[in-house]
Amino acid sequence: MISRLWLLWLIALPGLTAQSLQQEDILRLARIKSAIKKHLEGMPNYTCLQTVERYQRFPNTKTESLIDVLRLEVAYVTGREMYAWPGSTQFEDTELREIVTTGAFSTGAFALHARAIFLGDGTTFRFGGEEDFEGKPALRFDYDTAQFRSGYQIRNPRRGIGAVVAYHGSIWAHRETFELLRISVEADEIPDEIEIVKATDRLDYQLMKIGSGEALLPRQSEVQILDNRGKLAINRTRLSRCKQYSGESTLSFEDVGEAGETSSKQTRVLQFDPYTELELALDFELNHESFAVGDAIQAVLKNEVREGKNVIAQKGSIAKGRILRLEHQVGDYSTYNITLQFDELAGSDWRAPLKLRLMRTEPQTGTPPDLRTPGRTVRSFTLPDTQPNGFLVFSKKLKLSRGFTTIWQTQ
Repeated sequence: MISRLWLLWLIALPGLTAQSLQQEDILRLARIKSAIKKHLEGMPNYTCLQTVERYQRFPNTKTESLIDVLRLEVAYVTGREMYAWPGSTQFEDTELREIVTTGAFSTGAFALHARAIFLGDGTTFRFGGEEDFEGKPALRFDYDTAQFRSGYQIRNPRRGIGAVVAYHGSIWAHRETFELLRISVEADEIPDEIEIVKATDRLDYQLMKIGSGEALLPRQSEVQILDNRGKLAINRTRLSRCKQYSGESTLSFEDVGEAGETSSKQTRVLQFDPYTELELALDFELNHESFAVGDAIQAVLKNEVREGKNVIAQKGSIAKGRILRLEHQVGDYSTYNITLQFDELAGSDWRAPLKLRLMRTEPQTGTPPDLRTPGRTVRSFTLPDTQPNGFLVFSKKLKLSRGFTTIWQTQ
């Protein structure tokens, strides 16, 4: 299982001082800073769809294994980054690790990296030379930020500890327009108790149209975190579907009807009794290649729900929810750690909010096939940790067929 590690940007932001630079380099740096400051200070509130592919590489290997894919909506609002699942009604004022509770993750890529480096008074720069950057003439400046000026925090939530660290790296800007092209970041002097020996980030920037203006955003980034056991976590992130954010509409990138109208049909709201059993069959095939954490899911109710002699929820009613975990783990066995969440069950003229506890799955999972075979002796192994309402599937490739059933109990 990949380590629970985060790279965070705090509110205290370092900035810019030029030391040991020639006059021409000072002027170039000032123009780069001015161009970036113009974009950063003029940024509107906006939101983008953020897709994160998380990989892992074990010690003494060169092969990366895909752990999972995350899809989140991330917003930049009045100088802050906020996150939500796609389709949520609002961004929650919570830390990202309360939404994404497993695996390595980082924050700050939206705008805070650039702000931290350029809009303050604590970063020192050295001219690194002129280079070709993907066919563009570029200027490279190397930089350092001391720990006492830093807002860069590395955390190990598993141990409940973190530390603000110094960092260094480079920036690349277009030689003629002074447009920011890339930022690299590498943490320095990470305390041993954090259990990370190296943490790096690389962000490639571009101007994106937001509303009537433009915003300077990282079109893609790559974070690498090497722990003290030699395990490397790699997160590759890209932004898409960016738009201005008013804070009033549902956070969804789904297409709206021609007139943008919503149905005025009234629906009844049902409340199920505690301990009511619901058998929910997936209405699609779930596999590791096509689905991501955060994706919406749908299931069909297989059993009738009665109140006395009356049927209040018919077979075929639709349950809606999302994937909270879809993590591939390789150890003694290849396993998939899955957590699903269903929030609502609905019929033609009613809906019922759901708070559920997973009881079992059909077919049952959680034991390797060779341990289920009578007469065979195998060495013992430790089951991977699961979240509440999570279950394991032992397989080299995940493929839960349409109709795979999870049995839940209302709370």
